[in-house]
Amino acid sequence: MPKLAFFYATFPRPTETFVRRELRAINQLDLSPRIYSIWGGAKHWEGIQVYRFSCWKLYSVLFWLPYWAWRKPSAFCDVLKTLWHRPCPNIQNWNETFLGLGFALVEARRVESEGFEALHAVWATMPATAAYALSRLIDVPFSMGAHAYDLFRRGGDWMLPEKLNHASMIRTSSKSSSRRLYAMGMNKEKVQVIRRGLCHWPKRSSFELIKPLHLELISVGRLVEKKGYFLLLRILFELMKRGKCDFRMNIVGGGPLANKLDAEIHRYGLVEKVNLLGSKSEEEVRDLFLRADAKLFTGIIGSNGDRDGIPNVIPEAMSAGCLILASHHAGASEAFTDGSSGYSLNPVNFHEWVEILESFANYPTSFRKIRKNAQLHARERFDVRNTARLLVSNFEEMFIENDSA
Repeated sequence: MPKLAFFYATFPRPTETFVRRELRAINQLDLSPRIYSIWGGAKHWEGIQVYRFSCWKLYSVLFWLPYWAWRKPSAFCDVLKTLWHRPCPNIQNWNETFLGLGFALVEARRVESEGFEALHAVWATMPATAAYALSRLIDVPFSMGAHAYDLFRRGGDWMLPEKLNHASMIRTSSKSSSRRLYAMGMNKEKVQVIRRGLCHWPKRSSFELIKPLHLELISVGRLVEKKGYFLLLRILFELMKRGKCDFRMNIVGGGPLANKLDAEIHRYGLVEKVNLLGSKSEEEVRDLFLRADAKLFTGIIGSNGDRDGIPNVIPEAMSAGCLILASHHAGASEAFTDGSSGYSLNPVNFHEWVEILESFANYPTSFRKIRKNAQLHARERFDVRNTARLLVSNFEEMFIENDSA
């Protein structure tokens, strides 16, 4: 097994449950990568030490800049040329880029002294900037993840082409993201589609409705534009207006749109039907899925180009036996087979969603097979033990290829 370092923007981050699941599974395979958290995070996680970067160390960059310019002039000049000749897309990416580069300059000697044989950045943004710069400075191969936001954001990432071209392996979790990478010139051998995995398989006692002629609905995700929550509320308004079935919707998650969504709930007269529950723990979300009949996802492509790959809550809801109704945008519908283990729908075709939900409320036994198929497909495609083994195998292959080069 190669000695490996993992780089995160912030670790652990409460919303990134899938990241923690995968790291647990990788540790169980005796790889145990060293964890670096660049911006905040914890010093320890489940008994494992996390190297949490202290941003005050960036003051020492005044010393390290001339040191690395002298020791690695070619790599140093390449980065400067990129920053000089290509405009930065936005202020957020400016901050991410310089924090990643600053981390690399300050910590390169420490990382080099650890004797790592490979570096892996979990995201294509700040962590990949740090890993790319470290790779150039200390001559260690690096790989990176690239999934949705970090690939599709309008304006892109300042140094994304350099990072993608220099990476030995690019891990993505959906076919839609892999197509984006191919369109950017990446070869298929470098790009590896490895799903985000699950480790809990809830047991649903019955596939009958929780309450006869009543639907318990759930939607889970950050309250941001790309999740399409305003379309979800319109669908629920149409369902209520037709009056053919009763329902309650629980929306789980926090985010900047909370107040606007609350106002829309009041405007549509959905106050008695829709609950904004805020953020919940992994365990609470699993319990809510078991107490729901159907999971709705109305994701869209945001105004800044941002979109989801495969939202992790879709396979989680599948594993709990929920009926899945999901937007056909981006990679959401890759989690299931349309018509067999879920429904892939146009999020602006409100009546299509309403008709399926009304049919489900009145004829729930007709949907039992689809829900059971969803559970089966989740186990077959999203077991974190299998996805972690595949990822570790790619790390080993990357190390062998670079070692023999």
